[in-house]
Amino acid sequence: MPVKRLAATAIAAATTLAIGPGLLSAPAAASTVSPVFERYIGGPGHAGLYAWGMATLRDGTILVGDYWNYRVLRFNADGTPVGTGVFIKNNGNGATQYYAPYGLGQDPTTGEVYLADTDKYQIDVYSETGTYLRSWGAKGTGPGKFLYPSRVVVNSEGTVYTADTWDHNIVISDRNGNEIKQFGGFGVKDGQIKSPHGLALDANDNLYVVDTGNWRVSVFDKNGTFLRKFGTKGSGAGQFAGDMRGIAVNKTKGWVYVVDGEGNKISKFTLDGTFINKWGSEGHGNGQFADGGREATVDAKGNLWVADMPNYRMQKFGPNGGFLSAYPNPPQPPPTGGFNAPRGVDVNPADGAVAVSDTYNWRIQTFTNAGAFVDTWGERGRGNYEFNYARLLKYSPANQNIVIVDTDNGRVKAYAKDGTFLWSTGSAGTGLGQFKNPQGLGIGKDGTIYVADSNNRRIQVVSKDGAAQRTFGSIDQLGFPRDVAVDPVDGTLWVSDMTKRRVTHWKTDGTFLGALPVPIGTADTQLNAPFGIAADAERLYIADTASHKVKIFTKNGAFVTLFGSRGTGKGKFIQPDGVALYNGRLFVAEEGTERVSVWNLNIK
Repeated sequence: MPVKRLAATAIAAATTLAIGPGLLSAPAAASTVSPVFERYIGGPGHAGLYAWGMATLRDGTILVGDYWNYRVLRFNADGTPVGTGVFIKNNGNGATQYYAPYGLGQDPTTGEVYLADTDKYQIDVYSETGTYLRSWGAKGTGPGKFLYPSRVVVNSEGTVYTADTWDHNIVISDRNGNEIKQFGGFGVKDGQIKSPHGLALDANDNLYVVDTGNWRVSVFDKNGTFLRKFGTKGSGAGQFAGDMRGIAVNKTKGWVYVVDGEGNKISKFTLDGTFINKWGSEGHGNGQFADGGREATVDAKGNLWVADMPNYRMQKFGPNGGFLSAYPNPPQPPPTGGFNAPRGVDVNPADGAVAVSDTYNWRIQTFTNAGAFVDTWGERGRGNYEFNYARLLKYSPANQNIVIVDTDNGRVKAYAKDGTFLWSTGSAGTGLGQFKNPQGLGIGKDGTIYVADSNNRRIQVVSKDGAAQRTFGSIDQLGFPRDVAVDPVDGTLWVSDMTKRRVTHWKTDGTFLGALPVPIGTADTQLNAPFGIAADAERLYIADTASHKVKIFTKNGAFVTLFGSRGTGKGKFIQPDGVALYNGRLFVAEEGTERVSVWNLNIK
């Protein structure tokens, strides 16, 4: 494929560009680079089912949101697929394009199906046979907007209730999305809510809200007037451990079922909140959950269906909690050697082994340098061998350990190169040793780890043994740091920043050296959304994710060349993320095309 490249004389001339305040001067590149696509490692590898949202339709069939397969499936009450099994799917185009389907609900009068299209900040409506009808919503706060519309239900009068999790409220609208009112609001008082998740209606159209941040269920009438609450934090009868997700009401019997994700339990109550019983535990067997259940629904016979996403299945229980069946049986986990939205890649400098963070499959996979599968470990959860959407990873040059940012768990974890767990550090928060949505890291020659603590807008320094040491960076310097490259020449740090759309330069003591003088924009010589970054003696290699290209600059900011473009064919990308240098080649983790591509840089 054609590659844009500056002549060596042009590169040398470009070193006269103005540089940011205090930016260390670097010599012009003395060599040329002409990247050529060489090969792939891996490819798409999804589980058969990532069960999340659930609903029972008027005809007794069951809908389940197949989360990371971007579709909604339909099953008979005996677990067999209805037709092909696919009710609606993401066609990748226009109004009917959605990302991961969250909450599902049906209008009991019209039969229309409502989908919480969270990543598009809207509600989508389909016919009872799966034909797209309409949508409403946009990103933001205020009328007609959502920050995170995660659950949706419709009452007998056609009133639509949407849980806006990040705005901490419930939005009431009509069938066409015309907003009637909002209620809730962040707080602990009666009628206030923190991070509402599941929604369910009883026979009188009262609304039951999973008030996750308050470890309780809050009940409102159809107009949003607070009626009552039940549940507290804890492990006893009528208490919840946390990460509450789903709720379902048996309208005939007057029972409420609440999915307690962190406790791996299902709790059963009367409508007034009187505790009846609970069941469930952590594991992979019948009646067990891996990292908790998701949404739930009651079928026409009063059985309870619960989405067990990390176990790649749904489970069906009798009204009192007895296990009845699971679908599919056996589950269909993702195949080894395949990926679901991989984010990070690195190469062991000692032996060329390749490690990849298989983000949406919650695991790490390793390969030979030639691409032969070697090993895999990890599943969804909070334990030593469990992950919650790990992003980038690096081999430590000091000991060959694989160090990984376990992003949604707010942790950094280290494993020996054979996958043996070594240590974990961190928790969610803002203090030293705590992280908020960390995305990437760099590791110095002595094993010191520099973590992009992304939502804390800082770099956090961790010892090679996992001890938090210090932080640096301020909100005027860092917006959302995503990756850190350690310069092989002087050990300084290069940090990619997604929201400020630039790369910054630092000493390891936290001294800010300035920003790489590259314009912001979508042109080939500009940066739009930098993610992964790697450095050699002369250049920086930056995955400009939104541009679907890898761009190469000198350390003074002169554009050298780029490669890739949006597409699925050979030499093309969809969302390149992590990058790694090894033996004159650049390894690129391709999130959207779900593979690792290897490029011979042809440095001369």
